[in-house]
Amino acid sequence: MSKNFTNTFMLEALGLPLFTDIKSLSNYLGLSEKIIYLLSVKTQNYYKKFFLTKKRGGQREILAPSYSLKLVQRWILREILEKLPISSAAQAYIKGNGLGIKKNAEIHKNSLYILEIDFKDFFPSISRDKVFYLFRNIGYNILISNVLANLCTFENYLPQGGVCSPSLSNIICFKLDKRIHTLCLKRDINYSRYADDLAFSCDNKVSLIKSKHLISRIAKDEGFKLNDSKTRYLSPISHKIVTGITIDNGVLKAKKELKKLVRPMIFRSITSMDYTQNEKIRGIVAYVDSIEKGYKDSILKYIASLSTKFDFVVFEDIVREFNKHKFYKEVNDMVDKSKDYLSEEEFDDISDIIDIRNKYLKSIC
Repeated sequence: MSKNFTNTFMLEALGLPLFTDIKSLSNYLGLSEKIIYLLSVKTQNYYKKFFLTKKRGGQREILAPSYSLKLVQRWILREILEKLPISSAAQAYIKGNGLGIKKNAEIHKNSLYILEIDFKDFFPSISRDKVFYLFRNIGYNILISNVLANLCTFENYLPQGGVCSPSLSNIICFKLDKRIHTLCLKRDINYSRYADDLAFSCDNKVSLIKSKHLISRIAKDEGFKLNDSKTRYLSPISHKIVTGITIDNGVLKAKKELKKLVRPMIFRSITSMDYTQNEKIRGIVAYVDSIEKGYKDSILKYIASLSTKFDFVVFEDIVREFNKHKFYKEVNDMVDKSKDYLSEEEFDDISDIIDIRNKYLKSIC
């Protein structure tokens, strides 16, 4: 087969754009050939590197692509990668699957035993060669496969922070997922993968434990290494958590630590009249409500109870800011009661509240 061979039949069958050289790729992208050349050959110049501290110590490298490279990667993601198949075991990074993390936990909620395995250095373990052969195998010639691989990788590996990296990881893990899924089917084990977190469950403890070394062998054969420090066996008496979701007698629940954040944040916002955390509050509530239906309703009731609280309604400024920055449109306005309570005769009754509030406001300024 010629190096310049393009499998047009394969590309058309998959509904993928057909280009055979830089010029035709340039027409598709709407960028000059020179820019495409620079982005694909001098790729390291178009990333900003920074590090995030991991929960268990150490640093996680994040590579953020420049605006121009990000635009190209988004095009590759939309026009090529999102049209390619992934395994049914993959639950993360799927377009339109906003509750993938919940579905991932649901797969294992009725099993007695759970085995959790984590890959070490997941994205860096996926080499440029694997990305190149992905594009080559779907029909693009060697030149285009090289260019696309360069545009999606950084220094010969898949960068965490790249637009295409999540989708590419799912596609490239298709064979891994298939091999592990086949193994699990024979042993009546449920299997799911959320990025680099692999979860297995069944009612046979021995079968689950014996499968670990075979799973490790498959992972190693596919170019991945297990992070043994994060491997966990969970029994019926264990506190079961799958990808951050607690499983309690077959019922899914969000982390208690997360739920404990919300009410104090709301109370602080009202008291200090600082509503800059509104988006974060709504985000947490939406996440928890997606797992525990009815949680948002309980928060709405809590806000409603605060909106009539004597400690707040007697302060005109608190009422004004609350109504201006309401957490949700469903929440009724707070009614200003300052004129009812702040008469000279009754001022002494709430003077202590005023003093406490003023001290609080000074302490946070």
